[in-house]
Amino acid sequence: MNYARLAWRDLGRNPLRLSLTVLAGAVGVMAFIFLRTVVDMFYSGAAAAQVDRLIIRNKVAITQPLPLSYFPRIAALPGVTAITHQSWFGGTMGESQRDFFPNLAIDPSSFMKVYPEYTLPPGQLTAFQADPCGALIGRKLSQRFGWKEGARVTLKSQIYPGEWTFNIRGIYDGTRPEVDTSALVFGYRCLNERLPENWKDQVGLFTVRVDDPARSPQVAAAIDGMFANSPYATLTESERAFQLGFVAMSSAILTAVKLVSNVILAIILLVIGNTIAMGVRERTRDIATLRAMGFRPRHVLLFVIVEAAAIGVAAGVLGALVAPPLLEGFARAVESQFGPMPENAVRVQTLVLAALAAVGVSLLGAVGPAIRALRLPVAEGLRRVA
Repeated sequence: MNYARLAWRDLGRNPLRLSLTVLAGAVGVMAFIFLRTVVDMFYSGAAAAQVDRLIIRNKVAITQPLPLSYFPRIAALPGVTAITHQSWFGGTMGESQRDFFPNLAIDPSSFMKVYPEYTLPPGQLTAFQADPCGALIGRKLSQRFGWKEGARVTLKSQIYPGEWTFNIRGIYDGTRPEVDTSALVFGYRCLNERLPENWKDQVGLFTVRVDDPARSPQVAAAIDGMFANSPYATLTESERAFQLGFVAMSSAILTAVKLVSNVILAIILLVIGNTIAMGVRERTRDIATLRAMGFRPRHVLLFVIVEAAAIGVAAGVLGALVAPPLLEGFARAVESQFGPMPENAVRVQTLVLAALAAVGVSLLGAVGPAIRALRLPVAEGLRRVA
């Protein structure tokens, strides 16, 4: 019998214990990957932020508007190469939040200049810009509801009263896989013309591109200084800082999730280590028998290490395989409350860390008892009863 067959037969001595140990490790690995990836999902918007974009919002709160008259004044500042505006619409097709998707009123003539990561055929863009109530939808949103170019969509806004019907004039794609294509955008003119007089000519925020990202702080200071004494003072920040502002609202929860993920991984893996260590202690007589048959200590230690590593690898692989489908289902389930979640959000670093933890704890749990058993005299080991 060669070494590989001996190690394999030794692993199968207690199939139930082996199965439960691997399953426990897989649960720990899966839970760690799941919780860490959920945290990464919330930071995905900040990770995709562009360094040459600044967001301008009301200094009081993001829910407060800004005058549309700021548009040309900001555009004329040195360092600003493009500017657009957008307003959150908050429309839904019905009363259920399950059909939630982002929808915004934008400036059709300038939006694509500030957000070049969105692309669509020139003919569709022209049709969108020519239709006051035209709309563009993302590829993902089109596939979700089966909407095509030329369809009409009616939404009820949570902010603006009444029903609003939009004509889909195009379907946009992203230039990169991580670009979100699950939103509907429509022309601001369609919204502005139906608003009461005291609501007209107000937007949610402005977005500008700067010629040199290194000058962004100076440009931001110039914008805020221009409107510092107006009734609508501004707060200008980088796109990344703006995205992180939303994440900060849930920072305490996200910190707790990180802590819980580490605790779960540590507890489950310690259970694995203890189980493996107990199994090695029970085999003290077997180890002594192998040594009496002529096996050298390094060979016996190698058997134990290979068996422990096999358990750790099996637990890590199983947990890593189960986690992504579970995360996909979670992302789809919470989109109605938290907005679109990124696809394929599991980072390679998270998978590697979880797998290494499973293998490392398995080895640590096995090596110590194995060395102690090898240090026993052969005669004493043969007399040892587990």
